Amino acid sequence: MGEVVDMKGDWNRRALERPQKYIAGFHDASEEEFRESGRRDVSIFFGGIEELLAADRDVVDIGCGIGRMDEFVAPRVRSLTGVDVSGEMVARARARLAHLANARFVEGDGTSLPLPDASADLVFSHVVFQHVPRRYVPCYFAEAYRVLRLGGDFVFQLPEADQRTPSDAPDQDTYDMRFWDMAEAEAQLRELGFELRSRASAEVGLPGERFVSVRLHGVKTSPR
Repeated sequence: MGEVVDMKGDWNRRALERPQKYIAGFHDASEEEFRESGRRDVSIFFGGIEELLAADRDVVDIGCGIGRMDEFVAPRVRSLTGVDVSGEMVARARARLAHLANARFVEGDGTSLPLPDASADLVFSHVVFQHVPRRYVPCYFAEAYRVLRLGGDFVFQLPEADQRTPSDAPDQDTYDMRFWDMAEAEAQLRELGFELRSRASAEVGLPGERFVSVRLHGVKTSPR
């Protein structure tokens, strides 16, 4: 895998500094503004596929942070497991969402999910893979496949590359965005055994930057 990247140390430092600053860019947001952003993003991210959040489903969130979206996903599903490379983020998520009896948060290693095979009905990830060095992202795709039950759903988001997007940041940079060719991402999913069900695009505007964010939805239709 080449030189080791200290994602864990980087995100622990960010969590200790101010986690909201590094989660979806909320530098000076109040707690209520931060919570409202989680509510809004759950609505947008699962727009058109709301049926995936059902009371009989076990759900996994890759890159859960301090549970910004999980606060609004957990009440709609049977169980929610948030996974984050940062133990500091996990500790804060546990404290923030201790009132949610069906939610738990566990620390990962940055490439795998500390969960049993075929234990989830839905794996999702939002504004996470764009910060992960590119060579590690396929590990998460494979891990999502492993932990999903047959018929389970994998839903995640990536920023789309075009002629204007910059080259990848060095692997040691665990924050700057990486932009993806969607044909490449879809090919990786199909190679693992996912059937692509939908692709939804939305334009995103950030200070000094505009790009297209793409939500991909794959289904595990056969065991490996």
